[in-house]
Amino acid sequence: MAKKMADLSRVDVDDVLIALKSNGRYQIFMYFANTFVYFSEAFPTLSIVFLGKANPHTCAPPPGIYGNDSDYVLDQCSITFTDNDTGIKNVTSCLYGYQYEYPKDMSVVSYFDLVCDRAALNDFSQTLMSLGMAVGSSTFTIASDRYGRKPVIILAQMLVLVSGIGSSLAPNYSLFAVTRFLSGVGSSGMILAAVTYLIEIFPHHQRRYVGSFGLLTWTVCVSSLSPVAYIVRMYSWQIVNLTLTSVSLFSLVQYWINDESIRWLVANNRLEETVRLVKKAAKMNKINANEPLKIIYENIPISNEPDGALNTGDEFPEVTTLLTSENKGRKLKENINENYNFCDLFKHRRIVVTLLIVWFIWFTNSLTYYGLFLTSSSLAGNLYLNFFLNALVEGPSALIYWFTIDRYGRKKTCMAFHAVAAIGMIGSTIFKFYDTPWSSALSTTLSIIGKFGISGSFNVIFMYTPEMIPTNVRNLCYGTASAAARIGGMIAPFSSLLAGSYSWAPGAILGICCIVATILIIFLPETMGKELPQNMLDLEDLFKPKTDVEDR
Repeated sequence: MAKKMADLSRVDVDDVLIALKSNGRYQIFMYFANTFVYFSEAFPTLSIVFLGKANPHTCAPPPGIYGNDSDYVLDQCSITFTDNDTGIKNVTSCLYGYQYEYPKDMSVVSYFDLVCDRAALNDFSQTLMSLGMAVGSSTFTIASDRYGRKPVIILAQMLVLVSGIGSSLAPNYSLFAVTRFLSGVGSSGMILAAVTYLIEIFPHHQRRYVGSFGLLTWTVCVSSLSPVAYIVRMYSWQIVNLTLTSVSLFSLVQYWINDESIRWLVANNRLEETVRLVKKAAKMNKINANEPLKIIYENIPISNEPDGALNTGDEFPEVTTLLTSENKGRKLKENINENYNFCDLFKHRRIVVTLLIVWFIWFTNSLTYYGLFLTSSSLAGNLYLNFFLNALVEGPSALIYWFTIDRYGRKKTCMAFHAVAAIGMIGSTIFKFYDTPWSSALSTTLSIIGKFGISGSFNVIFMYTPEMIPTNVRNLCYGTASAAARIGGMIAPFSSLLAGSYSWAPGAILGICCIVATILIIFLPETMGKELPQNMLDLEDLFKPKTDVEDR
């Protein structure tokens, strides 16, 4: 007889996780095993700062065919020839290539001659990576909702590893740019699936740990990039890139370490896999598995037919026993954990409005984050120290997040961080108009405050977004939000060009975007203290008063 599909739509996953001891050894181990992918996200994404660092150059001198009849002056992008007899000057481009102050393989800029009329190609490689992130966030997230979090995390991280090695061996710029694009595809798909998994393994009252420790972990990852790059700074950019890529070697053993999300298994009615994973977690947490298993069994309706008991296999005989003794007589209800594609999302008005607001917030956050970085006052001094200090600025927002996210809620916390970012940007721009020592210091301080605010809002929206989306479309919607952020990230570099003509414009535009985002957040549901929605009905409940939901 064919095996019947279990209907797990009535199972309260939060109750199962609480019964499993939600802060147990299993959850902690899986948390750190998955946050390790933060290194695989941070290192390739930001490595261009060190791979593409400037290498002072001038035009290479001519081979000496002009003898003593002419002199030449070597500039960065041109050669000026002066005829000794006539005094006529002739300016040409760097006909004989370039000569660099440091070894040519120190940087991709000098290695591929990305200077003068090719200088934009260095930034273009990063633009391609952002484009790859947009592609990855729109494709891997669909696969994650359909095939599970675990396979997507592993495959995406392996793509980052392979593309990182490929970029180090690239013989020309074109291949280097292609591998950067592929690295962006993998890193985005990997991090979104990992963050979704981390949120799903904890009940609602402990999700703030994901955000707080997630931001601290990200700060550690970004900060550690600088000292690692500093240690290997005397080697070629290929060695530097291979060193930074090596953090993704973890993907080779990840299959035997990571587990699938229990919440995803329940949403997709994978009973046997759910039971197997619950038993494993209970064993690691040193608790009796009967209590979490009972929560699952008691909420599985079965048919009235004599042979209608679910076939759970001989491996789990207690499943059949509990189902037939406690649930016998229930009628199989309609499974409401439906699978959706992207077009299906637009059939539900509530999720359309939610997505449009979320997309704008993610777009604003990315645009503001990178726009602030490009237009704010930069610290003078060592490249590695500056990068390290800028990374540390994001850490304090994790502490504010910790004390506010479960006290004042997601909405108020996110609105506050956006307001701080707006004040920082606009204030920094205003003080740039004053040419005094104190105004320069205030401008720098407000710029740092603005970065603090947008870092905190990014942290909130990373956790807030999946809490508003049903399980079977959670990673899909998460991916579209990330794609919106990548669009903002690709537009942000133009803020520096705009500032060259209108110094007030970037701060004003980004500040207005943050203000609009603050207002739009009012129309989102508050998810504090609520279970992650499993289906569209649960999403509707998020918008209802608590008393109305309890009456259902």
